[in-house]
Amino acid sequence: MNSFVFTMRLIKKRPLRSLLTILQIALGVWIVATILTMNLQAQDQVNSVLNHFGENIIRLSLQREIMDQGSIRGYQGFSLSETDLIRLKQESTHIESVFTVEPAWNAKLKAHGLTYQVRGLAEVTAGTISALELKLLEGYAFTDYDQEQGNLVALISTDVSKQLFPDQSAVGKTIELESLYGDEYLTFEIIGVFEPINPLLQIFFQEMTIIIPLDSRAKTTGTERIHRANYSNVYVKSYPGSAHAAVSDAQVILASDDYNVNADYLSDTGRMFTSAIMGMSLFLGVFAFVAIIISSVGILSIMMVNVVERTREIGLRKALGASRFSIVIQVLYESLVFALLGAVTGIVGSVLSNRYMIDGLLKDFFFQSMQDLGQFHPWAAVYSSGLALIMGAIFGLYPAIAAARLPVVEALREA
Repeated sequence: MNSFVFTMRLIKKRPLRSLLTILQIALGVWIVATILTMNLQAQDQVNSVLNHFGENIIRLSLQREIMDQGSIRGYQGFSLSETDLIRLKQESTHIESVFTVEPAWNAKLKAHGLTYQVRGLAEVTAGTISALELKLLEGYAFTDYDQEQGNLVALISTDVSKQLFPDQSAVGKTIELESLYGDEYLTFEIIGVFEPINPLLQIFFQEMTIIIPLDSRAKTTGTERIHRANYSNVYVKSYPGSAHAAVSDAQVILASDDYNVNADYLSDTGRMFTSAIMGMSLFLGVFAFVAIIISSVGILSIMMVNVVERTREIGLRKALGASRFSIVIQVLYESLVFALLGAVTGIVGSVLSNRYMIDGLLKDFFFQSMQDLGQFHPWAAVYSSGLALIMGAIFGLYPAIAAARLPVVEALREA
């Protein structure tokens, strides 16, 4: 505490020089804390999804290699029929549910007399809601009956609800969605509001902000509804621990000489996402390393200047019996105080800026649906401040030893 009070007096005596040193340290801590936050939040989100779903969510695709003079020129995709989906569920003892998520690209929405371009409109089977364990905050989910009858009902996320119906419940309200055919708009009743799904799930499926029953927009200008015959985005949810057995069952059930049955696991997507974040972090880590070194050199510089300016004081202390160890400890304490002040400043800056920097960076370079990785992670504060204190101790050690080695007579004579 005495060292802290003494260091604060030095800062007050030489405010500009001390402030620049603290800001140098704060810059390094800010960069390190930002990168750590991105990594730790990504790891937490991936672990949260994988711990909950494990290997159990799988996407199935049917593909055939297109050969050109003995080499692979590309792949031809095939869709699954409704009969295929029924067979998968009935003939496999390892598949819990089969569901589809069909993205509705370039859809338009009308509400309150305004027209919006919708991002994240998805047409799904009723089983999708239970398979993904969608959390409904208001209302209820649609059923297989709604899908079969073509009932125009919708679930919207809390983000859409806040934008379209601020400060009021969205349940019971209506929105107009563009039909697949012509310029007709269909009126959908909102029956539920759901919490946005984890961003990792949005990468594996798609961003979901509005969910409607499959084929509910497939109406002509009359009343007839056209059912799609094939499904291009088919997923299965296996029973716990049965993912690979479920895929084997699917390959047997859907076996054909025309195509191969391929499977993509949610867990593989999670690992790929983690690797992408890690690659970006390593790239940015170079700048963080440079920033930390520059910050530490600032501690070294100011402590060397302080030792030179306090030569007489050090000489008097040694003449009065102070040991070399006590002098080393005092100088180290002072460098640690500078490191601590810089760490606190950098962490505060990171808390205030991370959400804008990280979320914006990821949305620009990775996935538009990524969010919440910029929420400051408490362990980032622990690691970055710990690193700052370690560097403060290392770079403050040389000035401390130099001060302890000053001969008493020369120190007093120089003064």
